[in-house]
This record gives sequence, C-alpha cells and structure tokens, in this order.
Amino acid sequence: MLDSPEGAGRIARGAAAGSAAAMLPAFGLHLVFAAAFAWMLGGSLPVAAAACLALGNPLTHAFLLPAEFALGRLILPPRLEFLPREGPAWLLAGLPAAEEVLVGGIILALLVGGLAGFMARRALRQREAAFTLHEPVVLHLNGPINSGKSSIGLALTDLLPGATFLEGDAHGLPTSLPREKRWAGALQRITAAIATSQAPWMVVAYPLDEAAYRSLSSACAARGARLRVVTLAPPLEVALTERGGRMLSEVERLRIREMYAEGYAARPFSEQIFDPSGRTPVGSARKLADLLDLPVQR
Repeated sequence: MLDSPEGAGRIARGAAAGSAAAMLPAFGLHLVFAAAFAWMLGGSLPVAAAACLALGNPLTHAFLLPAEFALGRLILPPRLEFLPREGPAWLLAGLPAAEEVLVGGIILALLVGGLAGFMARRALRQREAAFTLHEPVVLHLNGPINSGKSSIGLALTDLLPGATFLEGDAHGLPTSLPREKRWAGALQRITAAIATSQAPWMVVAYPLDEAAYRSLSSACAARGARLRVVTLAPPLEVALTERGGRMLSEVERLRIREMYAEGYAARPFSEQIFDPSGRTPVGSARKLADLLDLPVQR
C-alpha cells in the first residue's frame, strides 16, 4: 500500500477509508463502503480496497463482531431499541444484538480508521526521510505553458534542504529550430544534469510527454535517484491569462490550447495532478509539500 504512486495524502486517506469500512458489520458490503469512504475523503481506491481486505475477512470478523457487541453494550443505555420490532423471522432473530454491534462497529470504524491513516502517514514520512538521507530525488514539475512550473519550482527549491533548480526552458537553443529539436536539446540537458548532480533534491521544470518521461526515468535509474513527477494543471482559462507578470503572445496562447488538448495537464505517470490557481507560488509550493510529504524547511 505504501508503494502506491498516488501520493502520501491519498495513500493515508485510502488506508483510513478501507480500515474504517472493515470495522463495520456490513456483511458482503465492506468493499462498497471502502470505495464510498475513499471517494468522500479523496483517498486512493486501491489502497482502501487493500486495507479493507487485510483487516476485514472471515477470520478477523470472528473476533471483531464480539468486540463490537461488547463495546456497544457498554455505551448504549439499557432497553434502548432503535431497530424495527417487526419483519421477517430471519431478521428479527439477529436484532437483539444488532443495535450493540452497529454502534460498536461505528465507534471502532472511527478509531481504527483514524489510527490507520495516522500510521500510514507516519510510515510514509519515515520512508521519505530515509530516501532523503540515502537516495537523491528528482522532483519534476510537468505542465503546459504558463501553468506555474518555474515559479513554483523555485519556491519548492527554497523549501527543500540542499535542493537545486533546473529550468528546462533555459537550454540556449535558438527559437528558429523546430520544436522537436528544442525539446530534444532540453531533455538532453536535463538528463545530463541529473547524471552529474550531487544535490539530495533536484527540482526540474519542463513539460513531459511519455517518451520524455521514459528517458527521464532511465536517467534517474542510472544515477540511483528517485523520480517524482507532479503535473501542474490550472484550468485552461486560467492558463490563458497573464499570470505573474508574464505577457503571453498569440503564438503562446495557441500552444497552451494545443498542450491541453495533447494531455500535458493530465499525464498518467504523475504522482500528483495539482491545480495551483488561486494560490501564490509559495502557497502552492507549501501545499504540494504537504500533499507529497516533503521534508521542507518550516
């Protein structure tokens, strides 16, 4: 579960959702509740399903149901009945204990779900700290033109201890070259910088397609670095505005529309797809640091 690429926040919320669902006396519907809780909390659905199946199964329910009944009996006032007294015989046969089991299950769901989310986030922070100590990290900011890659990348670099920043657009190639050649030159410069960098964190800002991502992954693997990709994806109408003092030409506006149509704002290899609109670059950097559980300098 901790190896899910969906980001620390989604993993922790998914673990909380699945663990809470496993505690409920909802026979046959635990995965449904896990999916519903994950959707409501914004957690990872695969992690929620895995946590639910790990904690809620016939073996564990043999212990959970008596515990839920005992907990409910301790809490409910005597003779309190809020379930129906009439109905099919098979239903009425289980009702004398149903109130206690339901109340006890809800309490256990809140306690265990909260504990699971806390433990998952703590484990991820410890793992991130270990990565920082022993393995360099390349944090690549992907996104269309004018999505905030450079400004947010610089702000993240200031927050991460010992980090360096690489602006992919600063490749020095003439604008008269075809776009594909400029991209190839920029990618070559980025992979060369990864190979020689000694910094524990390297923040890179440049748009990525599938082929460039594979090249970047290979360069990181050869360097022994961990690659983390964040896609910045403000709404198209926001990206078309002149943000941060940048004056957009008509050619740039046309290219922004093309990049959204080509999927630069929704790359599937992204660990996090983030909308920075409505935040300053520093605010966006701090929000991303929280979502990714980065060891930033407070």
